[in-house]
Amino acid sequence: MRNKKAQMNIQEMLFILLGVFFFFILVGMFVLSVFYSGFYKEATNIAKSRTLSSVTNLANSPEFSCGKSDCVDADKLMGLIQYQAANNNYKNFWPFSSLMVVRSSAFNKPIESMVICAIGNYPDCDIFIVYDKNVKNEESISSYVALCRKEFENGYTYDRCEIAKFIAGTEIKVVGEKK
Repeated sequence: MRNKKAQMNIQEMLFILLGVFFFFILVGMFVLSVFYSGFYKEATNIAKSRTLSSVTNLANSPEFSCGKSDCVDADKLMGLIQYQAANNNYKNFWPFSSLMVVRSSAFNKPIESMVICAIGNYPDCDIFIVYDKNVKNEESISSYVALCRKEFENGYTYDRCEIAKFIAGTEIKVVGEKK
């Protein structure tokens, strides 16, 4: 009878230890999930701030600049779009999920009705799409710039400038979503 009682005590102790062990595993998993979700939120905030700081200075980069402050050269932009279409090298050059320039004539148009700029319809177009990674969750950050191109009229070459919007997209990280 003593052996059975001792054996029962050992089994009771084993079940209690297993219960405590599983309880701490569940608490640990909960803490890790809360901590892990904070990583996604922080990664998204860092990506947004990096995009914001980059897009404000992007117009002054050599790939876009027309020589003046916050001025984008539309002719360079068309060359960059053609190069990007052929080589696809700039997709990973900038930390954006998409990069485009919208002319002021298209500010009130929905994006579906905007004419995408290509060699055949330039300069009679609305939106210059440098690249787009087509991510699901994206937040756009924009900055106003001057969009200039060379015009020839009455024997003179001059810069024709208009207001445009530089738009860069940032991918928003969602907890539990895989790439």
